[in-house]
Amino acid sequence: MLKYKDLINRAQNIFIYNKITVLLVTLTSLIVAIFIWNGSKNHYDSIVQNKFETAVNENVISIQRRMSKYQNILQSGIGLFYASENVTREEWHSFIRAIDIKKNYPGMQGVGFTKMIAPEEVVRTEQEIRREGFASFKIRPEGKRDIYSSIIYLEPMDRRNMQAIGYDMFSEPTRKKAMETARDTGIASMSGKVTLVQEIDEDVQPGMLIYLPLYKKGAITDTVQARRDALIGFVYSPFRMNDLMNKIVPESSILNFEIYDSDNISEDNLLYRSYGSLSYNSKYHTSRELKIDNFTWYIRFHSTKEFDDSMDSSYPLLITTIGLSIQLFLVYMILMLFKSREMLKHQANELLKLSQALEQSPSSILITDLKGNIEYANKAFCQITGYSKDEIIGKNPRFLKSGKTESKLFAQMWKNLSNGKTWEGEFINKTKGKEEYIESIKAAPIFQPDGAISNYVAIKEDITEKKHSEEQIYYLANYDPLTGLPNRFQLKERLRHTIHAAKRNGEIFTIIFLDLDHFKDINDTLGHDAGDVLLVELSKRFRSILRRVDTASRLGGDEFIFLLPNTDKDGASHIALKLLDIIDKPVDYQDNELLVTASIGIAIYPKDGEDQKTLFKNADSAMYKAKKEGRNKYRFF
Repeated sequence: MLKYKDLINRAQNIFIYNKITVLLVTLTSLIVAIFIWNGSKNHYDSIVQNKFETAVNENVISIQRRMSKYQNILQSGIGLFYASENVTREEWHSFIRAIDIKKNYPGMQGVGFTKMIAPEEVVRTEQEIRREGFASFKIRPEGKRDIYSSIIYLEPMDRRNMQAIGYDMFSEPTRKKAMETARDTGIASMSGKVTLVQEIDEDVQPGMLIYLPLYKKGAITDTVQARRDALIGFVYSPFRMNDLMNKIVPESSILNFEIYDSDNISEDNLLYRSYGSLSYNSKYHTSRELKIDNFTWYIRFHSTKEFDDSMDSSYPLLITTIGLSIQLFLVYMILMLFKSREMLKHQANELLKLSQALEQSPSSILITDLKGNIEYANKAFCQITGYSKDEIIGKNPRFLKSGKTESKLFAQMWKNLSNGKTWEGEFINKTKGKEEYIESIKAAPIFQPDGAISNYVAIKEDITEKKHSEEQIYYLANYDPLTGLPNRFQLKERLRHTIHAAKRNGEIFTIIFLDLDHFKDINDTLGHDAGDVLLVELSKRFRSILRRVDTASRLGGDEFIFLLPNTDKDGASHIALKLLDIIDKPVDYQDNELLVTASIGIAIYPKDGEDQKTLFKNADSAMYKAKKEGRNKYRFF
């Protein structure tokens, strides 16, 4: 044992005092130190670059999502036109007020409708708009053109939007190009940079517009020429770019950016700039092309001085100093540094993978074992559900169940996965705060090289907002936004089913046409708000006296139609008297009592008609008979 220690001591002495060995150790240490410094610097720069790129991707996704959301509003406007025989200014106002774009869709200057007008229709159109209260309305700019367009509706009707009524957007080349693209493709189209006619003060901002074409109801639009022939106008929205971007993208300490409407980067094509002037030379910068329907934005991103300063680190220098300070343990350090370098490379790969999965993916991701217990969950999953990773790792996802998803869906999913197949579907789940949300799921097994299944992965997307938007569009297309009663479209659907059932079973039913007497006087004297209050209250009263199978529908204005299945003449008389009675009771409005009467016309199937058109016509004729005979009464056809 002593001899062994002597040999060790002797070897150490030789190592220390051998000049050649010291020189080699020193040179090798310097080489290793340079290698360490360069590797650590590259690694750190890669992490910073990834952080910058992540912020860029989040901004791009935020802009893309919001613009898609805004286009859904234009689609709902198209739905309103298809659901109504004639969309009045009041209906358009009520529609936009119900959506509340200032609250729910910040950054939109408004939502409007512009109509295509032939030269011979210009005078008649101007006269019609003037009769609606716009005494000085005129299509502008003046001059002869092959075709005109005019902004008819634009809500909310604030001071800026009032300036746009009557403007012919088809007369200006940039707007015209976007309108023609939308017309010929049938999908939304965005314009290039313009100055909006709403710019009426010193705060002039670059602007742009999005157009969605409105074609004639029932027209076949499978070719470009057919779409041109069927065009009525456009539902559109103007945007002031500074107002829009300040609502979409929060102020960032990481990056600044510019948006151009062309790949020719110049001030003439600049749509938006998040900073006043860029005198600082950024360390990190990149460009993105964001395609929105038929148009492309070119976005340039720059890191801020605050971000660059915060990312400066002494980390590479510290590692180098440590390497130089332990020259006497060169061999040991070389081994350890090589090991550390491999670990750093492995960690860099893991960080990159996690960064891409957690920070860049808008979808939530779960990885479970074969029993369904969670082994991995990304940041998006935690944000959606409200649970931290510590609360969910090791648990089965069944703790998210709301009880509203059918059990057979879960059974089908696990059957597919255990058989090595993918599965797609939708679940209604609950967050930690007990709030329900709807998610779209794509699940698949993870196979090992030998073909065995080791895990399951699920990619999920929160589609609650999308579902609610679809429900809202359905409601606006089928129900009157003021009273909540079924509209003309919904009434026709129910009447079609009633006629079919009556023919099959030999039944009868009643159509009641009700028109309020002198309703216009209330609007003219007390304003439309008073008229709205009256219509809402009367609609509640109508529902209170009807059966569940009956339908009370508002056609528009002060006209209502009632569909009463299995109701004969006596039953119709009974309901008509009850309607006259509840209408006769006053409605309180501020310090006034609103008093109206009604004229009612009744048609009975099949005696007074066997189809919808005839029944409506005959009930309408009976109603006018009641009006001629003094009003406040009902008459049969």
